[in-house]
Amino acid sequence: MRKFFIIALLAVCATAMAQEKRIYFFADFQKTTILYKNGAKNVTNANYDVANRKVMFMQGEQLMELLAPETIDTLYMGGSRWIYKDKQFCEVLDREDGNRLLVGWHITKVHEGYEGALGSISQAPSRKVQLSDQFGMGTIAGISGGMYNGSFGVNQNDGNGRNFDVWRTKNQSTYYFSKNGREFCVKGMKSVLKAFPTKKNEIKQYVRDNDINTLTAEGMLQVIDYLISL
Repeated sequence: MRKFFIIALLAVCATAMAQEKRIYFFADFQKTTILYKNGAKNVTNANYDVANRKVMFMQGEQLMELLAPETIDTLYMGGSRWIYKDKQFCEVLDREDGNRLLVGWHITKVHEGYEGALGSISQAPSRKVQLSDQFGMGTIAGISGGMYNGSFGVNQNDGNGRNFDVWRTKNQSTYYFSKNGREFCVKGMKSVLKAFPTKKNEIKQYVRDNDINTLTAEGMLQVIDYLISL
């Protein structure tokens, strides 16, 4: 009965549910252990769709969505630990100084235009390439805001002067951390400065001195580590 219950929580077809093209956190589906709050456990191959903020897994050749995330205690996926918070799964990042950060990954695609033979980007296409359903990031580096074409790789011309779509990733992730016994939730520099009004000048100076791109996840995590150390 318990096994049937777990399968029921796992199994829903993903073909009709995707609001956006999927962007996967990992390059490939990873062996994942799902630990439920009632003590039940299930092992599957899964990945995290950061565009739609859903855990996806393969059942045979069918892509499925993990249901009832509120019943899950922890996901152990791709060497990372994930917990469910504020209606999304968050990656748990344990820092060397003992602090713990949570990242609620949310990455979307923004259409930049169309790249021609000389690398210029325009808004007028001469040929459009359909995006793949599985628009993977592959690694954390991909979250930085790089540009992509139809599936993964580097934007390129087809050799006949016809253009390819140019997309960039947009980081809209949420970051949770604690300082002096208080939990903070920030989504970008605007919310950071609002949360720490007396530290605005120090924070801005730190960002300038270290040439930090706060539009990327790496940049935001660097700022948060600095905030915790203040």
